[in-house]
Amino acid sequence: HFPPDQCHQEKPCSATMLYGIEIPSKGGDTCFANAYYAYETLPEELRRKIEGKRAMNVYDYNHADTRGGTFEVRQGVPHASHPIVRTHPATGRKALYVNRLMTGFIEGMPRDESEEILHQLFVHQERPEYVYAHKWTPGDLVIWDNRCLLHARTDFDASERRLLRRVTVLGEKPV
Repeated sequence: HFPPDQCHQEKPCSATMLYGIEIPSKGGDTCFANAYYAYETLPEELRRKIEGKRAMNVYDYNHADTRGGTFEVRQGVPHASHPIVRTHPATGRKALYVNRLMTGFIEGMPRDESEEILHQLFVHQERPEYVYAHKWTPGDLVIWDNRCLLHARTDFDASERRLLRRVTVLGEKPV
């Protein structure tokens, strides 16, 4: 599940840095999905359906249904509405800005239609050809732009340790 960092905040972070300290023998990779490419390769009909639409992003891992945008905003849970397609403030390029882990629903749309469209978007942006998997070694430093990349961690043996240091850079409100 590929979320951008802090998409449940009004001003999600613009960049994230991870520094590898202890790495498991297998797994624990960080995968990055190219949100520019995911948007640029959307079928035209799907692109028209999401044009100008916003989605609610919710930080509620215990109640999220990660099959395709089917959860509610519970009281006290951090959440923020953002454009489904955001424009990068530096490059002007458009990027798909939804994710299976935190995007709950498309605002102003019947729930069943929202679920179907989000499911299509999630499957599309998670295609292997859009993903790079970074295999960590101690001392690696990876920096990425959260405005055009989504990320996720692969599973690893719970008996092994994976220790990374993380720094995020404050971003702007997505447009």
